Amino acid sequence: MTLLSKRNPLGPLAALLLLPLLAFSTEVVAQHPGDIGLRVTEDRLEVDGPIGGEDTGGVFYAVFGDTGFPGYTSNPGFDAFPGTFPPGRVGFNVLSGLRRWDLKTGAWEEPELVPERMSISFITLERVVEDEPLEGFDLAVQPNGGWHRHLDFEILGDESGTRRSGMYRIDFSLYATMGIADSEPFTILFNYDATEAEIAAAIDSFDPSSPCPGDFDGNGVVDGADFGSMLAAFGTENPEFDLDGDGTVGGADVGLLLASWGVCP
Repeated sequence: MTLLSKRNPLGPLAALLLLPLLAFSTEVVAQHPGDIGLRVTEDRLEVDGPIGGEDTGGVFYAVFGDTGFPGYTSNPGFDAFPGTFPPGRVGFNVLSGLRRWDLKTGAWEEPELVPERMSISFITLERVVEDEPLEGFDLAVQPNGGWHRHLDFEILGDESGTRRSGMYRIDFSLYATMGIADSEPFTILFNYDATEAEIAAAIDSFDPSSPCPGDFDGNGVVDGADFGSMLAAFGTENPEFDLDGDGTVGGADVGLLLASWGVCP
């Protein structure tokens, strides 16, 4: 079952992020579908895309293993049209430590609670993201004024080598050495063997229009009526009440509903 299934229908932002990866446009030939687009607007670096889809407001999606190597991806890349930049260099900074989505609490774990790390590299250059923000590195603008680069991302385990499955997050900004202002912050979400429920919930955490988990009657409050509806579906495979996406309405789903109890944010 895929993210396009009835069990986990895509929210608006999830659809914008994932559909360009499922159906690359054959009309986009100058840039790579799924990459992060770069341009200069009023002397400031600006990111948009993903290329081949509608703009997602600075949230982008990556899948570890998409190139055949578990725990590794070189996507999304960064792509600027020829003539975008004068001679110089463009680079990145990491604005916060590595975070991981906690489906049970419905929130991003703070970096100090995430034992995993992430390597970001390009040939001999490497930075390892742990708990703190860090300075990245920069790469030369191409002779034609474009900047098409794919960094290497690898999820690293804890001290024992364990890498938990799930959705990971890093917040970035881009800078240039040519007197162009830094980009606004943007986020890349990394899928490391995450479940459909984790993917949808992590992406939808960036979407203010996302429905409130557990508010089945849509009244803006998770309350007794919603609890009663879930109890009536307990033990079934009803996808509407299967909040954790494991195929059955059970105790974990009740826990997620209770964690959202009260007025929706």
